[in-house]
Amino acid sequence: MSLFSKPKAVLWPKDKSVNLYLDKSENNVFSLDLNLWQALTPAELQSVDLLLSQNNVDTCSILIPDDIVFTKSFIYDSEITSIDKAEVIGLAKSFIDFKIAPECLDYKLIPSSGKTIIQAHIFEKDKLSALETNLKSLHLKSYNFESVSQSVAKIISENFANEYFLIYPLNQNEFTLLLAKGDSVYLTSNLKGSPLEVQKIVNYSKLYFSTPTTKFYVPSDPVLEISATSALDKTPFNQGQIALDHKKSANLPLPVLGLMSLNQPQTVIINPVDKSLAKPKNMDNKKNILPFIAVFVITAVIASVIIWFVLNKNNTAAPAPEVSTPSPVPTAIVMAPTDTPVPTVTSISKKIKIQVLNATDINGQATLLKEKLVKLGFTSVAVGNSKDKLTANQLKVKSADVGAYFASQLTGYFDMTPTTDLTKTSTYDAVFYIGTDLSTGTMAPSATTSAAPTAKPTAKVTAKPTVKPTATVTP
Repeated sequence: MSLFSKPKAVLWPKDKSVNLYLDKSENNVFSLDLNLWQALTPAELQSVDLLLSQNNVDTCSILIPDDIVFTKSFIYDSEITSIDKAEVIGLAKSFIDFKIAPECLDYKLIPSSGKTIIQAHIFEKDKLSALETNLKSLHLKSYNFESVSQSVAKIISENFANEYFLIYPLNQNEFTLLLAKGDSVYLTSNLKGSPLEVQKIVNYSKLYFSTPTTKFYVPSDPVLEISATSALDKTPFNQGQIALDHKKSANLPLPVLGLMSLNQPQTVIINPVDKSLAKPKNMDNKKNILPFIAVFVITAVIASVIIWFVLNKNNTAAPAPEVSTPSPVPTAIVMAPTDTPVPTVTSISKKIKIQVLNATDINGQATLLKEKLVKLGFTSVAVGNSKDKLTANQLKVKSADVGAYFASQLTGYFDMTPTTDLTKTSTYDAVFYIGTDLSTGTMAPSATTSAAPTAKPTAKVTAKPTVKPTATVTP
């Protein structure tokens, strides 16, 4: 590094503090008791602004903790090339404690053996907005965001390209667990306490890959107690040694190292709310040609109007001939007499959107009910876990007809009293909440149903919607 070069800088806002890391051998870590996740006054920000100025930092990367940006992946039962952002929000909202803002959602589609993985990053808007308000008050020319888990995955992918779990320590009793393949993160989860229960998330990994993932990277210090029924392949990692291997200072944490050591461009997960912060340097040159473009467009429009008027001046559009539609020939309908009237339930569309949520501690419940619904002909059924635990089944619907249909078809298997609690703007037309053990129940005989299948492992979220081929995916 030359005498006058600027060190690479990483700003890591934590719960009630912020750390500044510099890419140099000495005096490279600074910590301030400052909460950048709430809006601060310029006077309160003076200490961090002075720190940046003293170290000649005007460009830096911002590390975002994984409790601010949630990484979740969802499974579709078919291959799709596009999906509406509103539907991704509908899939994710039952797993997130805050309201999801569309501008704070980023996702991509990954084909996977006849299915599609929707890999989503979801930011908490209020905290992100407060952070950006504070960053605007600092004398920074530019900055970009990166999640802690994504930065760690970049380091691991240098030596391991297959799927794996990694447990990263945040403090003495709190950890981030990430599931990734190479440098692509599929899932993050915050873990607390000891021992760390990981078997459930190991089972979930089978949704994304052909077999459950048992490869675990664990910190060499502290030594962790991990609880799992599966045999785990544990590989210890030492942050200091990895930093030395990259010819960096040994006190740089793994997420910071991921931003400093790699030559590839850093990933911008989400653009700043204030678009002026990311304005290219040549924007002023573009503004200079805008007036000429405007004149050209206006001239072309006027010319088109004149040409159209001249060509159509002497033409009078002939009225379109009326086409008589023959009256339908009435068809006589003869009803076969029966001794006893058989009550029927109005049929409903099999393309309605359904969500099934497991509100028990019994694994596989949602998948069991989904298989029943698929046998009835329904094609868009998403499954997941309910936040609340229930002891009775519930069904919430938009219309009474839908509720009556399911009440008749699922009698004896999923007994409930439907309620029309869903609003017209709800993503789903029907939401099932499972509060009983379905593995012991049987469905009433029906022409469209068959014997209950063997239970399969619970999928986190699955769905099979009708997708418009012309829609595009937001990167």
